[in-house]
Amino acid sequence: MKKKIWVVLLSCVLMLAAFAGAAEETAYPRESFDPAEQVPVLPLPALENGTLIEIPVDHDSRESAIEPRDECYFYPETVVEGQGENTASGYADPSITVNIGWNRIYETNFVYARVKIAHASQLRTLMASPITSKNTTPGSNLAKRVNAVIAVNGDFCGGEDRTMGAIIRQGELLRLRCDAQFDLLMIDGAGDFKILSNATDEDVTAIQDQAVNLFTFGPALVIDGEPQYGRRSSLIGSHRPAQRMCIAQTGPLEYLLITSEGPEDPGSVGLTLDQFVDLVSSFPDVKNAYNLDGGSSSTLVFRKNGKNWEKINAPKNGKIRPLKDIIYFADAWETE
Repeated sequence: MKKKIWVVLLSCVLMLAAFAGAAEETAYPRESFDPAEQVPVLPLPALENGTLIEIPVDHDSRESAIEPRDECYFYPETVVEGQGENTASGYADPSITVNIGWNRIYETNFVYARVKIAHASQLRTLMASPITSKNTTPGSNLAKRVNAVIAVNGDFCGGEDRTMGAIIRQGELLRLRCDAQFDLLMIDGAGDFKILSNATDEDVTAIQDQAVNLFTFGPALVIDGEPQYGRRSSLIGSHRPAQRMCIAQTGPLEYLLITSEGPEDPGSVGLTLDQFVDLVSSFPDVKNAYNLDGGSSSTLVFRKNGKNWEKINAPKNGKIRPLKDIIYFADAWETE
């Protein structure tokens, strides 16, 4: 009888070891991504005419947003066959610059954008519908609605299945129900990032007066310049290769948006969370970086060819998932 018990126990131990091994991250080669090849932050052009405006926090940008100007977009003059997605494009006027680059790491394509703005009020959010509603909209539609220069998906803040955490949008507190399970990202009136690790309601109350926008997703990828390997979140498959999305601050009024492809995208296998941390922290100027909603929600919207707002990441995958919210950068250059 004792022998049978020991056999059963040994079998259980072996099964647990097998499950533990399955949970380990896949070891793909890092490949040749060289941080020295990153596209730079572009300085703001000199203001020779017009004025720069500060957009009120509670301003409804859907009504009077400044539209980006066709002549301020730039695109590669030449495209190398087979490498058309690996050359920079962007936008530049006296209020905002965007410089977009493409590269590859861990057998996965990624696209990133360096953004510099003249005033913190240009970093804004938009929701597709009230927070209790399930209604969603493609990110390109949301970006077009507010004339965004560039936009990414947010944290999918609403709906009946997202009732925990704290949500502030453009200075308005929409939810406060923290259980110390999430890392929160706070963006203040100066456009600076602060990450609240395992936040409680008391943590949020303490910074509420400073917060313009507050997000519940995560986890944190970089805190005060330190990569955050080994962090986990109940919302994501941390060990599973997947599409990933993050927003980071690299300096005063300077930001970095990064999104990787996933296993649904031809030619890519996707990144585990720690591999994504490795990618994000490869940009040496990253101060704080925060993981946003990933998978098919990963969306980077830019006005392609100076015409329509389009999702530009994962170009070989036509799947577009409607979003609950976006984070976007607005133009603030008014001309005569």
